[in-house]
Amino acid sequence: MKLHLTSAYETHESLDRLTKLASLDRVGTHTICASPREADAILFVEDAHFNDYLYRRVLKHPLVNQYKTKTFIYTEADKPYHVLPGLYCNMPSNRFRKDVHQAFPFVRSMNQYVKHISQWDIEQDWAFSFVGSMSHRLRRSILKFSHLSPGVRDTSEFDFWHATEQEKASQGMVFAESMSRSRFILCPRGIGTASFRPFEAMQAGRAPVIISDQWVPPPQVNWDFAVFVPEAEINGIPDLLESIRDEAFERGRAARAAWESTYAPDVMFNTTATSVNELLANKISTQQTDREQTDVFEFGRWITELQMSVRDMTKAYRQI
Repeated sequence: MKLHLTSAYETHESLDRLTKLASLDRVGTHTICASPREADAILFVEDAHFNDYLYRRVLKHPLVNQYKTKTFIYTEADKPYHVLPGLYCNMPSNRFRKDVHQAFPFVRSMNQYVKHISQWDIEQDWAFSFVGSMSHRLRRSILKFSHLSPGVRDTSEFDFWHATEQEKASQGMVFAESMSRSRFILCPRGIGTASFRPFEAMQAGRAPVIISDQWVPPPQVNWDFAVFVPEAEINGIPDLLESIRDEAFERGRAARAAWESTYAPDVMFNTTATSVNELLANKISTQQTDREQTDVFEFGRWITELQMSVRDMTKAYRQI
């Protein structure tokens, strides 16, 4: 596939990252195409833009109007609605449509130190850990496990978006060290259904414990290595993890193998393009129309569920 990567915005860190990953690709099945006309597909690679949370600039972009049949989106929005067919990091299961959506990981990591964990020779003497802000009620429930593991920490006071590089490095090391000493990594949902943690746990070679009823697992890997805990059963996590303690190493090794084969820097572009290609093939075979882009009912459901203002969401993000 020849894939044209672009963005409708001046600031586009995810686009920059995916472009970099394309230059690292070792598979060689897909290529970046500079020409939208000659490309097999066009992918808008978008961050969560708080000043245009509905992605109006994407929908009004000339390429969307000119190449409707081959235009897709990658979006990190926490509370997404259907903008275009594409790769959605946080589309909840009750609005997820397999014909136009594919669940997808974040193309970038927030912590540069996680990549070193698999090489550290550190004893995994903690049953589990969670280091993060209290951006969802589930996370507050996890805090009561702090007496069971020193790896459970509330970082709500840390403002990532306004921290100095030194402060970010210090906080990043705390997170990485906690993860390195843990057999299991608790991965509760945040503002959105997903978080960076399952993928960082995979990279670190640790077993993720996913606590998010509405999360749709990305289909690019077999998630048998993960532990899925229903939100209503969060209180049973310590006993559950103790009962499968002997599985932690093999689960972690399988998680790392899945990450290396699918989400590592030298294969991530291939995974992205392959996923877009699957959506394109499905779009052609089912002869999708503009109905998906103008689904008023779907948009209305999303609006009623969006209980935070953009300002409130920005404040919450600053605590992550």
